[in-house]
Amino acid sequence: MVLAFPIGAAVVAAVCGWPGSYLAVGLSEPGETTPSRAEPAARVAAAGWPAGKALLASALVLAALSFAAAVRVHPIAIACAACWLVICGLPLTVSDMRSRRLPDVLTWASFAGVAVLLTAAGVLGGQGHALARAACGAASVAGFFAVLALLKPGSAGLGDAKLGLSTGALATWAGWGVLLVSVFVAFALAAACGLWLLATGRASLRGGSVPFGPFLLAGCVLAILLAG
Repeated sequence: MVLAFPIGAAVVAAVCGWPGSYLAVGLSEPGETTPSRAEPAARVAAAGWPAGKALLASALVLAALSFAAAVRVHPIAIACAACWLVICGLPLTVSDMRSRRLPDVLTWASFAGVAVLLTAAGVLGGQGHALARAACGAASVAGFFAVLALLKPGSAGLGDAKLGLSTGALATWAGWGVLLVSVFVAFALAAACGLWLLATGRASLRGGSVPFGPFLLAGCVLAILLAG
């Protein structure tokens, strides 16, 4: 198997590690929509992220996930879409965990990249049926979380609905079964995390909830890696 593409994808993703960490910290500050002009290392360190450790952790996670996506997912356009979701997913995860926010600039960037790559794969590869299925899946996941956010505020947010456009489209490209696995894994991981927080006394039954964005991303990435 030619490893040039997986290695290249891993290197590109690793290089994105530092900008991703910086962007996540900047966007997770309350009241901000774009990172400030503060020196990146000082900003990250002030937020509680040791610069060296943040860079290494981000690079390793992104490289490993992107390498796996490039090896497991085909064709190349779909693998690139998976890698793009992984790269956008790092700052989204950090922002949601720090401030319970999924900034529009990141959710829409994630969806735009995934949509363009899926469209290219559908049109150039003669996979119009898969593209239509992906569009339906994106609308289904986004609609589900939008309704959930409106009917039961606090259980989900509109940021989850916007992120659902990307995860729903990518997962459903591989099939409705993959989408079901993606959503099931997301809720299972969120439930496990909630139980762990209760068991360790870091949360109570009356207050607090876990940010769902990271689990939505994890469920999608795991589902498409398993599906190949």
